[in-house]
Amino acid sequence: MKNQISSTTAEIQDSTMQELQMIAYLSELLERQLERLHKYDLDGAVELAEESQKISSQMANLGLLERPQYNREKQQIQGLYQDLCLVIAAERKEVGDKLQQIREGIRALSRYAK
Repeated sequence: MKNQISSTTAEIQDSTMQELQMIAYLSELLERQLERLHKYDLDGAVELAEESQKISSQMANLGLLERPQYNREKQQIQGLYQDLCLVIAAERKEVGDKLQQIREGIRALSRYAK
């Protein structure tokens, strides 16, 4: 009986450790994705987004962040996702502004080319 209890305790500890590692890995991927976006490394950011999507899907299937003991980690990950959304939105606006400038430049050049 005692061996059974210690075996079950070890399994629970292993499971908890794997869950914490998965959460930490997702957080790391999201932070690295933010860094890449700040450096305008879109290819790198997309690569990390694909990897983080796989991990977040696994976590969602397990209902990992819905467990009360992971509330702090859930808030941290939600904050990272919000930061990513803000950076993407800001860069989208910046790219849109630059495209508008390019279009205006092309229009001006085409007027002078006639």
